[in-house]
Amino acid sequence: MAFETQKITVRSSGNLPIALLLLGSGALLWIRAAARTPAALALLPGADGCLTAGIVGVLLALLHGIPYRTALLSVAAPLVVVQLVASELAGSSFLPTLGIELTALGLFGLPLSRLPRRRAADRPVRSLREAHPSPS
Repeated sequence: MAFETQKITVRSSGNLPIALLLLGSGALLWIRAAARTPAALALLPGADGCLTAGIVGVLLALLHGIPYRTALLSVAAPLVVVQLVASELAGSSFLPTLGIELTALGLFGLPLSRLPRRRAADRPVRSLREAHPSPS
């Protein structure tokens, strides 16, 4: 028996402008910081840890099915505030860290803009048999 497949042509293109904005602004920030001072991209260990937490946190949120916009607002935005405070306390520049993080978040969003939109379930599924009925 052949399974009927459904063509999904609706793409979640709402992520594309956000991803392009993040990618472009992030690249401009860290290129501008590197042009001013060549040592601007030499991050302190604390700034490097905040950068890693921001990128990995958003990536883990995306892998768990959280939408791109929600992951940016609920995970990335608070971590950017923490990075700002940490860089001010350490006396380092905030622009390279923010630029690298925005570039990475923009790169995450580019392939997500090509994925099909998820459709909401009609009702919650209680078991695997309901979620995946047998073909017979």
